[in-house]
Amino acid sequence: MNEKDIQIIRSSALAIADQIASITPGLNIAWGLSKALYGAGLKLREQKALEWVEMVKDNPSVFTEAILQNDKFQDGFVYALERYIKEKNEDKRKSMKTIFLGFTESTNQDQFELERMYHVLSILNLADLIVLWDVDIAKNNFHQVYEQTVDKNENIHNLVNVGILMSDYSSRLGPIAAPFVRVTEFGKEFIKFLR
Repeated sequence: MNEKDIQIIRSSALAIADQIASITPGLNIAWGLSKALYGAGLKLREQKALEWVEMVKDNPSVFTEAILQNDKFQDGFVYALERYIKEKNEDKRKSMKTIFLGFTESTNQDQFELERMYHVLSILNLADLIVLWDVDIAKNNFHQVYEQTVDKNENIHNLVNVGILMSDYSSRLGPIAAPFVRVTEFGKEFIKFLR
């Protein structure tokens, strides 16, 4: 593929996103705000912007006209799109879409921690996310995610530091290979969007 072909594909992606936004009632407002704020950035990352707009188009039962015209939704859309186009990791971008769908479906968007969830997702590494899959959100008491294993402790502490897990700092008898933790309320909500 030569440089001319690449440029045509790039131009086409943004044109397609514009077309989708123009025919989806209400989306044109949020999309227009995003283009006004991040025009140059969108040009550089047109394929990601197209993926985002297609997510809205592919979920008409979630993105109703009333939702699309809501100011809180539009603010969330602009914020989420900016973070989405900056994210390099494809798996994290998929999670960002799921989190945004949760935000959109939320009955109280003011209380939905969209910014915090995106921030936490962006600073966790792949190993942290793998450990997160092994966390049992049904357990309400302090427990060890991995018994007798120290090689995942750094990841567990990363999850504690971002507020997904809470560490038990009370005294324990005998040597302990892994920390005792439990999932926070934020952690339960966050994990729900990753599974």
